[in-house]
Amino acid sequence: MSIFNKLFGQKRTVLSPTFVKDFSKDNNQLSALTELLNKIVDGEKKDSIERDIKFLKYGLDGENNVYFELKNSFLPILCLHDVRVSYEDYVAQLDFVVISSKFICILETKKLSGNISIDQDGNFIRTMKNRFGKEYKEGIYSPITQNKRHVDILKHVLSKELKINNMPILSLVVMANPKTIIKKYKCPAEIEKSLIKYDQIKATLEKYQNVKANQYDLSEKDMFDIANLLVRLNTPIAMDLEAKYQLSNGEYQKKDDEQLREELTSYRLQTSRAENIKAYYIFNNAEMEDMIAKYPRKEEELLEVKGFGKVKVEKYGEEILNIFKGQ
Repeated sequence: MSIFNKLFGQKRTVLSPTFVKDFSKDNNQLSALTELLNKIVDGEKKDSIERDIKFLKYGLDGENNVYFELKNSFLPILCLHDVRVSYEDYVAQLDFVVISSKFICILETKKLSGNISIDQDGNFIRTMKNRFGKEYKEGIYSPITQNKRHVDILKHVLSKELKINNMPILSLVVMANPKTIIKKYKCPAEIEKSLIKYDQIKATLEKYQNVKANQYDLSEKDMFDIANLLVRLNTPIAMDLEAKYQLSNGEYQKKDDEQLREELTSYRLQTSRAENIKAYYIFNNAEMEDMIAKYPRKEEELLEVKGFGKVKVEKYGEEILNIFKGQ
C-alpha cells in the first residue's frame, strides 16, 4: 500500500463479494462429455462416459454450494472460480480463489459421498455404505496436501510477477456435501483448522479478515492486479477424450452414406466457389466414395483415402473430419 494511501486513506469500492472470474455450470468438460456420449454406441465405453458425467455434475453441484456461500457472504473480497494456473513448470488447478485486503485464500472444494474421519497422523478415511447397507472404509489422498501445493505455487507466482512475498495465503478444504459428517477430533491441529463445511465459509473468512495481528493491507489496485494476473495465467486444457476412453471407429454412431454424400457434396461446392476452382480439385466422386467407405475420424485415417496426400489433408482435412465426427 502506498504512503499516500496510508496517510490520507483510500476510499474502498469493493464492499461486497465481486467475482472477477465467475462461476458457471456451463462447464466445457461437461459439454464435451455430453456431446461425446451422444455419438457413442451402447457398451462399456458409453457406461464409463455416463458415470464420469454423473461425477462431474456432482462436483459442480458442490462448487455451486461454495459459490452461493461466497456470493452471499457480504465480505469485501474478490473471487475467482476454476482457475488453472500454468507458470514455468508448475500447474495448479484452483477451485476458488478469494482475495481480501488482508489475505488470499485458496478453497479446494470436495463433494464426497460418505463420512470423513482424519486420524492423528493426518490420514483421511472415508466411510461409505454399499448397496446392501454394509459399511466399508477406504483411504483417500489428502486434499490438505494437494491444496498446500497450490499455495506454494501461488506464492512463487506472486513473488516472481508482482514482487509480493509476505502476503498471507491460506488453504481451506471445503466439504460441500451437506450430508457428510467430518470427524476430526483426533487429527493434527493444522488440518483441523484447514478443513471446514461449506456453511462455515463466511465465519472462517471473517475470522481471518479480523485478525488484529495481521498488518497486511492491500490496496484495491493490488487486489485487482492479483486477480487479473490469475486470469491472464489461466490456461484451460482440452482433454483428449478419444485417448482417455480409447475409442475406436466402431464405437461411434455413424451417419448413413446418403447423409454423408449430401454433407460432403455441399462442403465441396461451397469450398470450390470460395476458392474459385473446380469442385473435383478438392475431391472427386470416386474419392468421396472411398472416404465414405473408410469413414476417417483422424488425419492419419484420411491420408489413407484415395487422392488425399499431406498437402490436401492440411488444407481441407479439419473440416472434412468434422463432417465425419458430427461437428
